Amino acid sequence: MTVMNTINKSKNVLTVIDIGNSKVSCLIGTPVKSNNVQIKALGFGQHASLGISNGQVTDMKEIANSIARAVESAETMAGFNINKVICNLSGGRPITKIFRNNLKIENGRIEKNDILKILKFKNNYQIDDYEILSSSVIKYYVDNSTSVDNPIGIFTNTLTAEMNYTYGQKSVIKNLSSAVNLCHLSVEKFFISAEASGTSTLLQDERNNGAVIIDLGANITSVGVFLNNKIIFSDCIPLGGLHITSDIVRGLGTKSEDAEKVKILHGSTLSHETDEYINLDIPIISEQGDLVTQKIPKAMLTAIIKPRIEEIFELVQERLSKLKPNSNYINKVILCGGGANLGNIREFASNYFKTNVRIGRPIGLIDLPEIVQTPSFACLTGLLIKSLEKEKNFNLQKMEGGILKYFGKLGNWFDQNL
Repeated sequence: MTVMNTINKSKNVLTVIDIGNSKVSCLIGTPVKSNNVQIKALGFGQHASLGISNGQVTDMKEIANSIARAVESAETMAGFNINKVICNLSGGRPITKIFRNNLKIENGRIEKNDILKILKFKNNYQIDDYEILSSSVIKYYVDNSTSVDNPIGIFTNTLTAEMNYTYGQKSVIKNLSSAVNLCHLSVEKFFISAEASGTSTLLQDERNNGAVIIDLGANITSVGVFLNNKIIFSDCIPLGGLHITSDIVRGLGTKSEDAEKVKILHGSTLSHETDEYINLDIPIISEQGDLVTQKIPKAMLTAIIKPRIEEIFELVQERLSKLKPNSNYINKVILCGGGANLGNIREFASNYFKTNVRIGRPIGLIDLPEIVQTPSFACLTGLLIKSLEKEKNFNLQKMEGGILKYFGKLGNWFDQNL
């Protein structure tokens, strides 16, 4: 296993690792001082994933080596070493739940301490074998019904905070953390893959008004629903691009590496009349065990891929049916992950879900390597954006004693004028 050199601590440097089932990728970046919104990429590295399946560690030494090699490449490009990272979490079926915390206001006027109290109500929301990764406010309500943006200073009898909680399975978190630790690194935080992918690819209007993110990964398809700029639902399906590759192997009788290649170059989810007459040269394993090139109509390849994509979308729709109260707000689907590179998948998804669909690519970052500016790296780039949000929140909390983490400067105005 690769051993890291002495770590140099660098201020304003953010490092993230996407531990996927086909590849481990690492991205190092720093906030752009001119606008404090964008992030400049400094280093990038990736390596084939070994020792992990369905997001869960199967060989600690192998996955640690994959992580170390990806990080080492990113460090070489950046020109310095790192010691802390933020990672994604897709294995163990991470979930998102919405709860409402209620607090009786004793003196009739909401104060800072009331906000702090209601945000700390977590004991009732623990799930066996799961750990709370993050929680944030979606909406505040006073007297149980009136929605308010900033409740401080408002007179009311009750305060309600509608909050989203994201959870990860404890065993998965512990194993991934151990693998990262073997590389002489420590994990600062985990974000679920759907949240990271949505953060990277969704426009502000989409996050506010409602959109579904579908990240078609190698072994796992992650699903997330955003509303009011928060992820309000997440789930995952143990199917992805590698299952399509396996279907091609069985359907055409070719090797895995050749099946993956033909999927990338010619894979499609919709057939055209001309596909019957377009022949692809496919290396086929003959009865004698030799590789022979055989001409296969492109329509045959599409006929193999299409049913698996239909199955994935059917399971996605089934999971989304659990979100009936908010289904009317969802009128946009964004596809990302390696599976989003399949030909005509946007058109296929639009017909299937009967809504607007687009392919999601990373936004909000500059100086990205060309390879990273694709749907395959939506989760990785989203992790970097989430890292910036985390850093900004930490700085606000440190600078203003914690309260500005939630309310900004308006809270100070209330203290001085009410």
